[in-house]
Amino acid sequence: MKQIALFFILMSCICINLYADGGAAAQINLQKKKTGTHLEQPTPADMPEAYYDTNTEEIIIVADGFSSYYDVDIVSLSTTIAMISTQVDGYGDSIDVSSLSDDSYRIVITSSNNNVYEGNFTNY
Repeated sequence: MKQIALFFILMSCICINLYADGGAAAQINLQKKKTGTHLEQPTPADMPEAYYDTNTEEIIIVADGFSSYYDVDIVSLSTTIAMISTQVDGYGDSIDVSSLSDDSYRIVITSSNNNVYEGNFTNY
């Protein structure tokens, strides 16, 4: 019985450490930029997911190939200046943001189908 309890405690500690180490990449909540007068629009198939990894200082774009590429702009909210402009593959990629200063930023992702997605993140 003591061995089972010890095993359970050991496994709990390992799981807690794995969760703490893997929790560095936070999802950026992307919203499709609204166009037209419709109140609700279906989510386009080319909508990517974006994550900000504080450990590697990268933005990770995850997509399914419904767009052949994505134009990505990272804009400082305090200065409204585009700090990084790049293009990633339709299946996604990572973007090094280690050059960004501590600030809040808006990421603007435009698909090859001209759908625009925006979200905010803070670099600290």
